[in-house]
Order: sequence, then C-alpha cells, then structure tokens
Amino acid sequence: MNPILRLADEWRLPRHETRMEVEARCGILPDPIYGWPALVLFDAKSLPGAMAPWTASAFERIPPQFPITRFSVLAWFEDDAHENLRRTADYLETSLGPAPVGQQWNTVVAKWRSGLAEVSLTVWPPAWQSHDVQNPSEDREPRIGTACHVTLMTGFRLGLSGTEREWVEGFQPIAIDGNVGTVSMARAGRHAPNETELEYVRDPEDLVEDRLRTLGVSRDGEALIVVSDQLYVIPCTDILRLEVLRMTPAKGGGGSSLHAHCRTRAPGADDHSVFVAQHSDPNGMTALGQELGKRLGCSVEISPYFPDC
Repeated sequence: MNPILRLADEWRLPRHETRMEVEARCGILPDPIYGWPALVLFDAKSLPGAMAPWTASAFERIPPQFPITRFSVLAWFEDDAHENLRRTADYLETSLGPAPVGQQWNTVVAKWRSGLAEVSLTVWPPAWQSHDVQNPSEDREPRIGTACHVTLMTGFRLGLSGTEREWVEGFQPIAIDGNVGTVSMARAGRHAPNETELEYVRDPEDLVEDRLRTLGVSRDGEALIVVSDQLYVIPCTDILRLEVLRMTPAKGGGGSSLHAHCRTRAPGADDHSVFVAQHSDPNGMTALGQELGKRLGCSVEISPYFPDC
C-alpha cells in the first residue's frame, strides 16, 4: 500500500468517506485555531504536539460527493519554528523515511511524496517575515507564529468510466494558435487535482502521452477533452457556456483566455470554470471559442476588452 495513505488510515483520517458523509457526521464548526468554518475531525489520531484536532476545509466551492483529499493540523513544541519542524519531521521519518528540509522563500519546508499522495511540513520563522503584515489569528494564539503546519493530501481523483475511456482514446486534437492550459503547467496528471476540480478531472492512465497540451472533442461529439496540467473530461451536457476573456495591455501584457463553465454540485457555486486555453493576443481565443461552441452545441460569451491591470 502507498505508505502515505497507510499512515492516513493509521491516523484515522476519513479518506474513504465522501465529504457529504463526514459533514453529516461531524457538522461544520469554527476551526479551533483560525475560527473559519471547517470540518473538525475529533475522531482522528492526534500528532505529537498537535495544537488542535485535524481539520478539513469546508469551502463551499468544493463538490461534496467526493472524499476529502486534504487534511491539516498544527504542531507546536516550543517557541522555535525550526525546532517544531525538526521534531515533527523526526516523528514522520519513523514511518516515511527521511525527507529533505530546505528554505522556500520565507518558509522552511519538508515534503514526502508517494504517487500523488503527499505530506508536507511548513514553518514561517518569525525573523524571516515582514513586520508590516498583521495576522489576527496570531494575536489570539501566538503559537501560530512558530507552529509547524502539517498537510496530508491523498491525491484522490476518479478513474475513467468505460464511456469516458472511449472519448479519450478517440478524440483528435484541434490545431490552435495559442496554449492549452497555462504556459507553465506540468504534465497532465503529474500532480493531485485541487478539491474544487474533482468533478471533471480524471486519471489519464498514460492514454494521452502522445497528446499532451491539446484539446479536442470526442469522436461522437459528446464530450470536450482538455489535456493540460490535468486530464479534463467534460460531457457536453454539463457545459453551460464557453467564455472568452479579452485583456488589453496595461500593467500586464494583455491576452485572451477560454473557459468552459460547467455544472457543479458544489453548494457555494453557480458553475465550475475549467481553464481551457490562452493566447497572448486579446482576440486570439475568439475564433476557437466560437468554433468549439458550434461543435459542442453551447453558447459562447465574448467579453468586452478589460485592461490587464
């Protein structure tokens, strides 16, 4: 078994239950440290030095029909950020082995990965921080300033159904002038999806290695396939509309982007927006948006020009 997922099970983190089931059992409560709405997991096993129980986000734009994929807790032993990270890392090394510890900007981090699952430790040494930034949570709980932030991500994403596999295997990329996804994106499926993306992200299963950074429509015309940093498989019936955003040069260089607005079961969202493609020209995505709208049978909104501030 994946060692990180095995550890999650030992800690009794509810990674096999849907968010809906956990919420029904635990309710949404104020986060014990920060006060914002959260799922507080009192039944999970506490880590050494834990300041409060494990929590998961109660962000309303997360669809509730999937398992929770991100769990967090703070560990504190003494008023020394480096020492709090070291002692937490020592505890994790007994199960996961050693991990490199290093500086990232104004933080110190340690990270373990196995497949898409990940455990990360982060501290913000007070001497490295700007004194101009005020954190009200630290005023209430000063230990936050040197605490070790522990995050476990399970890497969950859905596999392809039989129909979806046929859609992916048979789609032919559309030649476009521009970039599918973002310019700096990773290879499709290399990283775990965000919890808000779970409805349309699928495990690529090495089916698109020859079609990276592409988009197209399934052979039967029933789905939009986008291969960017994730594999997105979107049935046409779930696409509410396409939108082209146009930005003229200002502080930024301007450009255009194409988005697919899709149905979602997230309680706090009217739709879920999938970033499809972009171009450095403010009009570069207009023709593609109109072409896809015709092929998918959905409306296309072309925005006014906005300054790229």
